[in-house]
Amino acid sequence: MSTVLRPFRFGFTGGASSKRHRLLESARTVESLGYSTFGLADHFVRPFAPIVAGQAVADATTTLRITQTVLAQDFREPAVLAKELATLDVLSDGRLQVGLGAGWLQSEYDDAGIGFASAAVRIERLEETAVILKGLFAEGPFSFRGEHYTIKGLHGVPRPVQQPRPPLMIGGGGKKVLSVAARQADIVQLMPSNPGGRSVLDASQFSAEAISEKIGWIRAAAGARFDEIELSAQLLECAVTDSPEEHLSDFTRRIAMVTERMGGARVDLDVDELRRSPIVAVGSLDEVCDKLIATRATYGINYFAAPIDAPPELLAPVIERLRDA
Repeated sequence: MSTVLRPFRFGFTGGASSKRHRLLESARTVESLGYSTFGLADHFVRPFAPIVAGQAVADATTTLRITQTVLAQDFREPAVLAKELATLDVLSDGRLQVGLGAGWLQSEYDDAGIGFASAAVRIERLEETAVILKGLFAEGPFSFRGEHYTIKGLHGVPRPVQQPRPPLMIGGGGKKVLSVAARQADIVQLMPSNPGGRSVLDASQFSAEAISEKIGWIRAAAGARFDEIELSAQLLECAVTDSPEEHLSDFTRRIAMVTERMGGARVDLDVDELRRSPIVAVGSLDEVCDKLIATRATYGINYFAAPIDAPPELLAPVIERLRDA
């Protein structure tokens, strides 16, 4: 784990509704509950474009950081993306947290007529995009020549409010993408691996052994800068309840339905395995908080994203309890 013990912070992904007022009400609620970030997913099945909607969220809030969970690098040219993100940082008065990923769901690429390259190529593009974003966020002309992108003396304008630049988060689950994240990102979000461009999850991805292995990959690729990286994870499940066994049993059924809806694959999770997972915290408020404290102490993960489709109120008592932990 990292030798740096960072404060807890929590993120929420919104934008499930296509109604403006619901997006903004959700953002204000998330801010009032003490979340650190409000993210918007970058999928064609989601109603809003994340960068444009992020500006609406910024206008409706005052302290909430605006992020994306996460931008698929294939959907935008890096120079255009840098300008849009820098604009969002300026117009949000320095509240941008960039979220970037390699893109993974082949069906939406196919539906949109976007070429779906091999994982190796997509990850190469991801790293080049990260380098270009950082270069164009900096002062002065920036040049870059890679395998996939070339920039020739371009001035990145506007300059972001945050200096030296807005923080960059890269999310992923495999060794190659996490190694890129370790080299390029300020925040690394550990996600389950999605081989083959489909939502096919191996239940072992959520185990202590898998998380330890992923952090090992990050440490090896980061080298001396490992302690500068903030580690994040999306909670598979988190709930304060008097009936944890019943809740976990019900959750196994719900996660199977969600994953099938996302990509046609079914994931069958074992209740005992769920209970042991570092990113599952179900029980009394004390038990939930103790679990997250233990996960931070053991793995160095301090930035937790709310579970998929969870209401923002779910984590409210946890956020309040862990505010100064």
